[in-house]
Amino acid sequence: MIMISFRSILLVVCVLLSGCTQKFSDTNATIKEALFGFEDTRLSAANIEAIPYASSYFKINDGPQIFMVLAFVENSPTTGKEQLKWLSNDKAMIVTENGRIIKTVNLPGANLEGITTNPKQKHFHTSNYSWSAIYDWQPNYRFNIKSNNNTQPIRELTHNSLLWSEMLTIWEEKVTFNSLSTTMTNHFWVNSEGSILKSSQWLIPGKLYIEQEVLKPYKG
Repeated sequence: MIMISFRSILLVVCVLLSGCTQKFSDTNATIKEALFGFEDTRLSAANIEAIPYASSYFKINDGPQIFMVLAFVENSPTTGKEQLKWLSNDKAMIVTENGRIIKTVNLPGANLEGITTNPKQKHFHTSNYSWSAIYDWQPNYRFNIKSNNNTQPIRELTHNSLLWSEMLTIWEEKVTFNSLSTTMTNHFWVNSEGSILKSSQWLIPGKLYIEQEVLKPYKG
């Protein structure tokens, strides 16, 4: 299901935020600007609430915070689950499925081509849960890299975002690539309904690390 074109989203948002001192086209930074010196984007709760679309803050490789709006929602042909597609002004894309980043497009330097897992796996329901996945990424066209993963809860806390406040469980995930002798550590902030509202995810060892905080959740 395609919600609306990204160009149309930007047009609507520019009108809604016309009273701000900074244009939305500047606020919603391009990925390249964010990676090479653009300052953190910070919007007020009123500004975000006025936008009629789901939205998130992202950080890439510990760079400045950028604001991205959900542009498309499509069903995965493999898992049947909804995939949320977040776009930047320069058409870079971050794709999430159940809060997990499964693909990136047009990011400078490195991109995750995809993560393949068993669609029946329940990563955030069982303590000390072990499972496996297949990673594909660029550069160097590395495909079919198998990982052995372990996921477990580490603590609970109340997280206060701009538009919501919830008790969340932080799950820590160890992703080990035996063939590369490398382990990555990810964290997911999960609410009582199993929705991921915040995350820090390594997608390519030493090359691609993305943080997300959901501001206005997608409600379907």
